Amino acid sequence: MPITVVQTQPEHIPQLVIHQRICFPTLDPEDHFSAENFAAHLRLFPEGQHVALDGDRVVGQSSTFRISGEKVFCQHTFEEIVDHGNFGHHDPNGEWLYGADMSVHPDYRGRGISRMLYDARKALIRRLGMRGMVAGGMLPGYVAYRDQMPVEEYVAAVVAGRLSDPTLTPQLRSGFTVQGILYDHIRDALAPHAALIVWEA
Repeated sequence: MPITVVQTQPEHIPQLVIHQRICFPTLDPEDHFSAENFAAHLRLFPEGQHVALDGDRVVGQSSTFRISGEKVFCQHTFEEIVDHGNFGHHDPNGEWLYGADMSVHPDYRGRGISRMLYDARKALIRRLGMRGMVAGGMLPGYVAYRDQMPVEEYVAAVVAGRLSDPTLTPQLRSGFTVQGILYDHIRDALAPHAALIVWEA
C-alpha cells in the first residue's frame, strides 16, 4: 500500500503522541508535543499540519505555523518559538512558515517520506503566497564529532559535503540553506544545538 500525505485530523492525535516518543527518544519529555498541543495546532492553523499514512497508521508527521521574519531570524530556543508547544506565535499574516516539527517512524526511514512532507509544506507556501520556510534543523550526527570540533565547523563540513548528518544533509538536498547556528536550541542531551535553515519560495 502506498504512503499518502494528508492534512492531520483529530483522530490522528493519539497516534501522534506515541509517534513523538518513538521518534525523539533523547528529547526532554517536556518538549514532546502532547495531545492538547496537537489539538491547538489544528485549531490555529489546520492547513499547516500533515501526516504520512500507511493505511490508517501514522508513520510521519509535520507541524508548522506562520510567523514574521523579525521574530524568527534571531537566536531562539525551540521552547520559546513554539510557545511550549502551543504555537502561540502563529501569525495568520506571517510571511514565513516555521517548521516546528517533522518526524518519520524509524521503521519507515529511507523511503522518501520526509521529502513528501516537505513537498506538502512547499505546496502550502506557494498556495498562500508566502516567502518560504524556516526551521531549527536538529544535528543528531554532531554527537560523534562534538569532542573533535565546534558545532560551527561541523555544520560547515556538512554543508560542504565533507560530512553527512542524518537530518541536515537531507534538508540541504531539499533546497534549504544554512543561515546560522541556534545555540542550545532544544533540550536534547545529545544534540542541543541546531542549524537555522531557510528555504525560499
